[in-house]
Amino acid sequence: MYYLASAAALPAELLGSIDDYLGRWSIALLLLFLLWALLGILLLKRRMQHNRALLQTNKEMLATILDSVDAFIYIKSPTLEYQYVNRRISDLFGLPADKIIGKRDEAFFDAGSAAEIKQVDRQVLDSGKKVTVEESNVLQGESRVRTFLSIKMPLSMSPGATPSLCGISTELTDYLEMQSRTHYLAFYDSLTRLPNRRLLMDSLTAAIEHDEWAESYSAVLVIDLDNFRLVNDIQGHESGDQLLISVAEQLRHRLEEEVTLARFSSDEFVVLINNLGEQQTNAALKAERVSRQLLETIAQLRNSHSLPISASIGISLFTGGGTHSMDSVLQQADMALQQAKSAGGNTLCFFNTEMQTTVLERASLEADLHQALERNELTLNYQVQVDHQGVTTGVEALLRWYHPLRGWVSPASFIPLAEENRLIVPIGYWVLRSACEQLAKWSHQPAYAPLSISVNVSSVQFQQPEFVRDVEALLAETQAPPSRLVLEVTESLLMREPIRVRSTMLKLRAKGIRFALDDFGTGYSSLSYLKRLPLDELKIDQSFIHELLTDKTDAAIVDTTILLAVSLGLTVVAEGVEKKEQLDWLRGHGCYRYQGYLFGRPTPIEYLFESY
Repeated sequence: MYYLASAAALPAELLGSIDDYLGRWSIALLLLFLLWALLGILLLKRRMQHNRALLQTNKEMLATILDSVDAFIYIKSPTLEYQYVNRRISDLFGLPADKIIGKRDEAFFDAGSAAEIKQVDRQVLDSGKKVTVEESNVLQGESRVRTFLSIKMPLSMSPGATPSLCGISTELTDYLEMQSRTHYLAFYDSLTRLPNRRLLMDSLTAAIEHDEWAESYSAVLVIDLDNFRLVNDIQGHESGDQLLISVAEQLRHRLEEEVTLARFSSDEFVVLINNLGEQQTNAALKAERVSRQLLETIAQLRNSHSLPISASIGISLFTGGGTHSMDSVLQQADMALQQAKSAGGNTLCFFNTEMQTTVLERASLEADLHQALERNELTLNYQVQVDHQGVTTGVEALLRWYHPLRGWVSPASFIPLAEENRLIVPIGYWVLRSACEQLAKWSHQPAYAPLSISVNVSSVQFQQPEFVRDVEALLAETQAPPSRLVLEVTESLLMREPIRVRSTMLKLRAKGIRFALDDFGTGYSSLSYLKRLPLDELKIDQSFIHELLTDKTDAAIVDTTILLAVSLGLTVVAEGVEKKEQLDWLRGHGCYRYQGYLFGRPTPIEYLFESY
């Protein structure tokens, strides 16, 4: 019985031992798990602290970058309160960021400006689309109108949340004021404040091409002061300048507002009178009456030393509708002036048929130009364009004419003539064909394949209905790479029929062709076309580069142009670089493409790369 009891009790003791053993291991495992969890929590906490520090560092770095950008950057809530502003915004408003956050534009701009800003902002948030807009605003407490080029877009702060508004604005005020001053200097005489020769030419061209005046006569009066040189020689240039100012004031006072009065040269003034009627005799009588009134006005003037003043006037009548050329009208008036001078001065003369020697010479030149293309007298010279490392990136094709009797004919003489008689269309086509053929040859030569060729396109040629078709056909025929062809256009073209011009440019851009804006800064137009048109390059006119080192105004214009172009993603090319000092200045101000005599003169293609 004992053995049976012992045998029965043994399993119970064994089971107890097992329970104790398992209990101790369970506690140990639980403690181990708790220790592992604690370590995990500590590691997670450390990682969170690291991420928080990294996030704070990135936030501070981003804030530093945004504060360093030369632009006004801001974020507005869906209800248009400021949520974030960079340092430029604080500087603009003259307040720290915490004084701006939570407020709307009404607190910083005048009522009209705030309403315009709100309208644009609400349009962005309602449409969900990015816009680029030129804004003119007035800050509270200021009278000066500030102009900004702004990019505004919706910004989702978190998934599903109502979008906020993000804006980036660049101030163009100083540039536009400088451009306005440049326009004044380009189109107005600084002494008399009258329109200058250039503006007169534009007005005369408009009158000649005005279809509604095709049957109506206009008149050009060229007025020259008699013996003006004596005033300068005897009484000095200051007295002469004062006389010119007095003449300008009195003539302007005597003429009607719609009449154009310009200072044409030193002591020469030009009057343009439009819409004199369809009868030549009546138009001549009106022009003569105005001329005699002007002669009387000038004769009544006295300078500080009471020197008698008189003038001579040459008159040319013409009709609109493009039946005359600008040059021919001015030449006729000038011939009439010389006849009045020969008659003793203080009188007026009309142009007549005996004065046509110069006109006949022009007609002879035009006749020769008609034959120049088929006689192979036209050639292309190429001028290299280089980057800041001195590497040739492309060339510009420049048209030249060698006449067997006249010799080299200046492009300034025959290109305007070709545009007037529309010969520029076949000539321009020949230039484009030659450039495409050259690009096709280069495409098979690894050393030259990366080079581009820039071609100047006349506004007359560009506006031909078949222009796009012709360019596409040339590319297909020659197999020239379209991306290596750069068409250079002028500001005057861009501002003439902008919708049609943009459509043409977009069609050609779709083929890969690039566009450069030539002679930038010499015209006067809105900056809005720079963002609407598919431009790739902006060429700074050489007139600004020539005086870059000595004229602060030119330097400021070039510097501002470079900044503007870079901000719009355009490549800047400086024309007319002739000195290393100019190159160093341009390179230091962010311009990295150049063209000019410093790198090479226009050269026939066979000699262009002798040292390449």
